[in-house]
Amino acid sequence: MKKVIAILLLLFLVGCSAPKVELEAVTNDSIIEELPEVIETEEISAPYYDFYEGDTKEILGKSITLEKIYLNPQIDITVGDTETGIKETKTEEIIEDVKIMIWEIQDNYQEEKYVTLKIEKLELGENEYIIQKNEKRTIGTKDILLEESRTNGYIQVTVFNKGTSIGDTESVKHGESVEINEVTVTNLKNYYKIEQYAWVTIE
Repeated sequence: MKKVIAILLLLFLVGCSAPKVELEAVTNDSIIEELPEVIETEEISAPYYDFYEGDTKEILGKSITLEKIYLNPQIDITVGDTETGIKETKTEEIIEDVKIMIWEIQDNYQEEKYVTLKIEKLELGENEYIIQKNEKRTIGTKDILLEESRTNGYIQVTVFNKGTSIGDTESVKHGESVEINEVTVTNLKNYYKIEQYAWVTIE
């Protein structure tokens, strides 16, 4: 009998010391009806961008508008304040401070045609410059003038003494360096499809 009383007393003490759990009734007011807003973002597979005619996109800090698509292939495009064109696929052009090429043109005659462009930031290394045909570029004590950018990979460059008409002219093959009037000019890449210009090193 004493054992029974002891067990009952122990159960009573345990019940008193256990934490109380309060149950709340579920009401309409306690149900969260509004779910958090989910913001959908367009996944852009840089550096490849799809453009339909008339599309304008902000890419690398530049407003880029595709004006017209031709099937030769060729496009008319505006980059920043520059209106120009690009010919052929996989042919890079430098427009302002971005590199752009036509990657592919989609036109199956059933859907609206569009073009995929590869767009990258122009990153110039040490002593690297973009020189335009017939535009003098002053570098150090010399004035550099691109006379011609040819389809065979050669560029013709004149290096003048700064502020004078005294200078020497040489042709520089793609990938090679030539000393012209005490300046070494390296032809890294030349362009001629739309406009004539060249990516060079001047040292």
